[in-house]
Amino acid sequence: MHDSQRRWRLAGVAALQLAGALLPASAFGASPRHDTGSLREPPCTVSVPSADRASLWAPPLDRTVTLRISDLSVRDAVDRLAAVAKLEVSYSADLLPTDRRVCLALERVPVGAVLDLLLEGSPLRPIVLGSTQVVLAPSRVSASHAPDGGISRRASQLDRVVVTGSPDGAAQRGSPYALDVLDGALLAQHGVNTLGEALELSVPGVWTWTATAGSVTARYGSIRGASSFGASAPKIYLDGIEVANPLLVTQLDPARVARVEVIRGPQGAALYGADAISGVVNILTRHDGAPEGRRQLQMSTSAGVSNTSYAARDPFVQEHSLSFRRGSAARNLGLGVNVGTVGAYVPGASERRLLVDADGRFSRQHSIFTGMARLSLQRANAGSSLMLGNDGLAGFSTGRALTRLPLAGSVNDVRTTLAAAVGDSTRGRLPGDSLPRVVTADSASGQDVAQYTIGGSIAVMPSLLWTHTVIAGVDGYRMRGLSAFALAGPQTLSNAALAGNGEGAADRASLRLRTVGRFDVAPATLLTLTFAAEQAFTNEVVRSELGYAAAPPGGGAGPGAVVGQLLTRPANRVPSQRTLYDNSGLSAQAQIAWRDRWFASAGVRGERTDGATPTAQQSLLPMVGAAYVRDVGNTVVKLRGAFGTGIRPARALVRSSSWLGQGQLAALSALEPEKQSGTEVGVDLLMGARSALHLTRFDQRASGLIQPVSSLVTAVGANGRISRAMTYTLQNVGAIDNRGWELEATTRVQRLSVAGTLALVESRVAQLAAGYRGEMRVGDRMLDVPSSTVSLSGAYSAGRWTLTGSAIRATDWIGYDRAAIGAALSANELSPREFEGANLRRYWLRYPGVTRLRGGVTLRVRSDLSMLLGGDNLLNVQTGAPDNATVIAGRTLTLGLRTTF
Repeated sequence: MHDSQRRWRLAGVAALQLAGALLPASAFGASPRHDTGSLREPPCTVSVPSADRASLWAPPLDRTVTLRISDLSVRDAVDRLAAVAKLEVSYSADLLPTDRRVCLALERVPVGAVLDLLLEGSPLRPIVLGSTQVVLAPSRVSASHAPDGGISRRASQLDRVVVTGSPDGAAQRGSPYALDVLDGALLAQHGVNTLGEALELSVPGVWTWTATAGSVTARYGSIRGASSFGASAPKIYLDGIEVANPLLVTQLDPARVARVEVIRGPQGAALYGADAISGVVNILTRHDGAPEGRRQLQMSTSAGVSNTSYAARDPFVQEHSLSFRRGSAARNLGLGVNVGTVGAYVPGASERRLLVDADGRFSRQHSIFTGMARLSLQRANAGSSLMLGNDGLAGFSTGRALTRLPLAGSVNDVRTTLAAAVGDSTRGRLPGDSLPRVVTADSASGQDVAQYTIGGSIAVMPSLLWTHTVIAGVDGYRMRGLSAFALAGPQTLSNAALAGNGEGAADRASLRLRTVGRFDVAPATLLTLTFAAEQAFTNEVVRSELGYAAAPPGGGAGPGAVVGQLLTRPANRVPSQRTLYDNSGLSAQAQIAWRDRWFASAGVRGERTDGATPTAQQSLLPMVGAAYVRDVGNTVVKLRGAFGTGIRPARALVRSSSWLGQGQLAALSALEPEKQSGTEVGVDLLMGARSALHLTRFDQRASGLIQPVSSLVTAVGANGRISRAMTYTLQNVGAIDNRGWELEATTRVQRLSVAGTLALVESRVAQLAAGYRGEMRVGDRMLDVPSSTVSLSGAYSAGRWTLTGSAIRATDWIGYDRAAIGAALSANELSPREFEGANLRRYWLRYPGVTRLRGGVTLRVRSDLSMLLGGDNLLNVQTGAPDNATVIAGRTLTLGLRTTF
């Protein structure tokens, strides 16, 4: 066979290896051997250069081994090395040298250096997949064209295989934009159990507001500035299957997660399409099997108390998980169960959650089959808000006296409580001259959420040049008890403020087809072509149950009239709003790599959405990027830059419509889609395998952002009386400039590892849309966007003890002064125009910042049993994030056990 044709075929085999992301040796006819070898000194010795220190290799290639083998083939030597180092090494036996025997006697040598010796003369080099997985893939340059003239360069963080930033898995080395990889083992070490905590720990510029009592939805405060009002979220995938609502993906079991990959900014939209306006998150479950293919059962349990200033007693919290794995990395099955509860840290509020998932992988010589299923159930009981003060109680006026009492439970419970407070409990209603001014319960009866995902993928290589991948799945949710307070802004006067029994449901079925070809077009030049098609169908249903229909007789128009109607009239059920829409996309991308040093990428995706609005929405999403990587000794320097465009069609707001009220759906047809485009440039500096520094500058413009704008509505009732009420309409604001810097740094010094992130963001209104009637003005800072976020985390191991800690801080943002709004709503002489348009600017407040501090201690009692002590929110901050009226759980201390058998 001609040499160039053979290189093509070798590249094709590597493509199949990377497509599975974790393909074991047995899938290619090579199974690891667990013989540690004879201790007898072989009749040979090999010297390893003194420069080959463990610090020069990326984990797990930095593991040191003592290896003695005599007269073995290279394949058998690689298997022996994998067994001694306790690694899963994947390769194609056809690519290893077949005519060479090896004899080694090495003492405490890094695994990477040993692989260098074994692979000498072959085109293979190690690529790191995970904490214990390594694949031997053909290098993009032959030994004669090695950049530094060596046999192979050191494998670094840039040699990790990622599947989010590339169509079918490729080394991170050529990625032109910022890409973060969060290892599941790191998340487990820090006791992370929510997606928001995971992102804040390691991804700069990603900030999430902690869920408040009575709500189970996530809320992303800042991802490179503003990309929406109150509904900002990255596009989230579970094993490549898009979720129907990213705000509902909150639970995360680190024992079941291999890694989380994150693209920040709109550059990923060219691959992933609409809704990737602020970034892409891909949660990848484990498919690595159990050690030595045996059954493995891991159990973890913890319990403790959470401090609170708003309840009579400190609530009890608990978390229990069970994880089962069986099989090898080629054929495996995994099951997991996670259960947790949080007590009432606000009167009447509590939370229960259950997460069940399963996954499996089956590999054959030229194909890989994976499957997964996930079910998440969450229940958050209703709790009181601090809208009217700092005591967690709702206030209302009875003559000259101001009475405060907790409001929680069902609508009937609220009616009874309020009526009893003013002495009219027999009829369950209030006298007309002592109506309360506002009800501030977050939800009339709490929230119930069920979210599921089921699907799988097939990767097939019919020839040695092409790889075909099919990903199919269904994701959906069922939600009851939607609350207006889940969105940013003073929704109290909205028609939906009391829509505590709103319901929502959605099912999204998607099919993605991808074809990737890799070709050696010239010496040391690799061309990768990607063609993809995607089709998705979504069915969304929204229904609201309002506590009133119109202003009561007598012309009352204030918020007191709203509550009076709640107490005296039965709830009105709004007819269900059903939306059927489908979106399809076609994309093409090309990347060319020269001498494993220069990389250039370009691509475009065409997107079409039908059914959500009267006319189809079409968009074209381009991306271009370039990267230059240079290995200088044990240091790797990478320069990168990219431009991209992302879009969020107006239909994405439908899933929030029941929070905004009945009148919002009609406004969708007049809305432009939200869009963001811009550039990012950065530099990555990796010093050996111990230290890394990543710096990124981004400059993006978001346009068409959609905001709920309050206005006064006047209507004539059936009795001829004129009534006034506040309502909300969705309007495009204009253009927003998002600029800033992002910094990441990691280092390891013996037993201590430290990581830190810093993001500086400037997000301001650059231009207002015609017809916009809200409170924003040119030059204003966007609401709920911290000007800076910083995180610092560390882990220290000494013997059987491991100490972990992290501090995350968001500083300086503009938000609504909800306490002042509550006080204004309780005033007797309140005009509805108080909250109309520009008048809301009087209720803006500059928040100085908030810090989240957490820590943990692990004591390994024996190899299969550990004791855990954890602390969350150690500063006991319960308000101030994102405003002065939202209550979160206080200082939480837990004690637990973790065992494996």
